[in-house]
Amino acid sequence: MAEGGVTDLALDETQKELQECPICYTEYKDPRMLDCSHSFCLKCLQELRLTQNKDDKNIVCPLCRKETALTGAGVDMLPGGSKDVNQQEQTEGQGLKVMCQACDEENEAISRCRDCKHYLCQECLKAHNRLASLRAHKIVALTELNVESEEITEDIELKKVPKCCKHTDHDLCLYCDTCEVLICNECTNFDHRESLHSHISVDEAFSKCKQEVNESASKTEEYIKAFLSANPVSVDHSRYRLDMMLAKTYSQITLKAEKEITKIREKEKQLKKEARDIVIKRDMEFAYATIPEQTLSKVNEVMTTATYYEILESKKKMLRDLNEQVKVHKSLDIKHGKSFLGFKESEEDVQLGTLLLEEKWERDETFANVYGSGQLAAYSTTLAINKDDQLLILDNPAVKIFNKEYQLLHQFLPGKEAGVDGTPTCLAVDSSNLIADWLILVL
Repeated sequence: MAEGGVTDLALDETQKELQECPICYTEYKDPRMLDCSHSFCLKCLQELRLTQNKDDKNIVCPLCRKETALTGAGVDMLPGGSKDVNQQEQTEGQGLKVMCQACDEENEAISRCRDCKHYLCQECLKAHNRLASLRAHKIVALTELNVESEEITEDIELKKVPKCCKHTDHDLCLYCDTCEVLICNECTNFDHRESLHSHISVDEAFSKCKQEVNESASKTEEYIKAFLSANPVSVDHSRYRLDMMLAKTYSQITLKAEKEITKIREKEKQLKKEARDIVIKRDMEFAYATIPEQTLSKVNEVMTTATYYEILESKKKMLRDLNEQVKVHKSLDIKHGKSFLGFKESEEDVQLGTLLLEEKWERDETFANVYGSGQLAAYSTTLAINKDDQLLILDNPAVKIFNKEYQLLHQFLPGKEAGVDGTPTCLAVDSSNLIADWLILVL
């Protein structure tokens, strides 16, 4: 075992990664540590949080994918993480000093977690070992962390011979090359008989294993080098960038949606205002149309209840009011159709539609089934629409007139009114709402 604690070589290999955030690859700024002991810049964790489910109370480590529970304050309340490895020259003969990376108390580190890649002081080592999720991590004392540490650790591990799980009194001293499992001497008499299985010593099995792993590791290293050469940007950085792009895309989609919603709301207000203005104007026309009746009613009341003298005194005013109401009534364009106001939806996306100011007759299967037991289709020549948008139906022998609510307004017998004894076969309405022509089948 080499003297002097951690060597310069070990520090050179880890110093860069310990001083840089694994997300932004720059020097740590206000680092915070997750439960898995991985540290990141506070700002990087805040941005990472935005890409993950905000409703979830946990944050997922981008390196090991382990979750860390968050309080109401979020990542801001996470403990401080790794900042750097302080290398300070001490008195001659004492070598180099490594500071703990898991706390801010500037305690000297006594060990290193190979999974977390953090140097730990005595107190942080105890805290590390108390966490169930970290118990499987490999902890190495700093005195063993040197060029020869791997071989020394291997020698120590080989001296700790475990017992066989089936034959608990026997050590696992052999390796079944056929089944690729450790066995004891008793196992060779039962499940791993020599006639059917190949046995080798643990040392030989370890040598073969080490050779195979080294060869496979070399191939993997070559693949990694080729991959890094073709992809200079690290996978972790690409994953981080992908998360950032997702957050940006979400933001762009939300912004565009809000703009479109604003446009739709503005169009909604515009259409409602137009509809309200139309109704106010038409309602005023309907209101004016009732004034002549009210005026006439008052005149009739005066004429029937007042004295001769009162009537004569009111004559000029009554005549003037009556004449004015006749003029007003003639100037008004009052139709039942003006009581209609509708809306037609647009078939285009992110569009509302337009207002409908006039009714248009369309085939209504409900009305067809109610009236004539669905036989209207067989008498299409017996239908007509007048200028008041009323429906005329020839229901032999009568002609019936309906409004848009399918209410019967009027009916008559065209043959009798014309002095002809026959059966009408079709309808024709002129611009004056008069039936201008119909054919009569003389019997």
